Amino acid sequence: MDIQTLITTAGICAVVFMLLVSVLPGMLRGVIANKAQNQFMAGDFDAVLKTLSGPMASFCLPKYNQEYMRLNAYEAKQDVEGVQRTLDVMLGLRATAQQRRILLSRALNFYETQGDEGRATHVLELIDSHVAECKGEALDAAKELKRDSRQTFNIAFRGSYAYIAEMEHALASADADERARLNYYLSLQYGNKGDEKRAREYLDRIAKSYGLVPNDKDDEAPTEDAGEGVGDDCHEEGGACRR
Repeated sequence: MDIQTLITTAGICAVVFMLLVSVLPGMLRGVIANKAQNQFMAGDFDAVLKTLSGPMASFCLPKYNQEYMRLNAYEAKQDVEGVQRTLDVMLGLRATAQQRRILLSRALNFYETQGDEGRATHVLELIDSHVAECKGEALDAAKELKRDSRQTFNIAFRGSYAYIAEMEHALASADADERARLNYYLSLQYGNKGDEKRAREYLDRIAKSYGLVPNDKDDEAPTEDAGEGVGDDCHEEGGACRR
């Protein structure tokens, strides 16, 4: 083989190699992601975790996407320790502003359900840092996350019921997912306030929205008794009003 032929062959091999390096991961990424998705839809969450822990998944999938699918599987399994481990990993990963907002919101909701005030407080600190890093539209979204997260924290961990009027007003224009969230936190607030009847009414609204009980009432906020205001004598900063 002469030098010219050798050079030509080497060039072709180099082009083929570069094509494989650039194209193959994308092809395999789709295969791995579809496999994990199909396993998830079939309810085989252990298989999802096995797929995501394989060398091909580590090679093809972006780290954030890999851990996000792992988080979904652990949540579906109701594996609290698995969720905790995955959140610890994900909170240390680089992400887009949107990915970061979604992750921080999920982390706070998880720690709320676990009653883990310490980790929830840490998430609030991460949210503050996220706000400081954002600009433009991302900053507006980050500020909204900060507001909602402070409300969530105060309601869940400080016994606040200072957001009742605001959330009841927001029900009228909320979409289905947001309405469910508002009804849930209104239920918690009325529970904090000691009004178990109204707390149950808002929980029932969530059940009705998912067809779990007959929906025979209009989806409006329960009428306030005369003399009851939004926060009554709750005027502490942040709405932290425990009695």
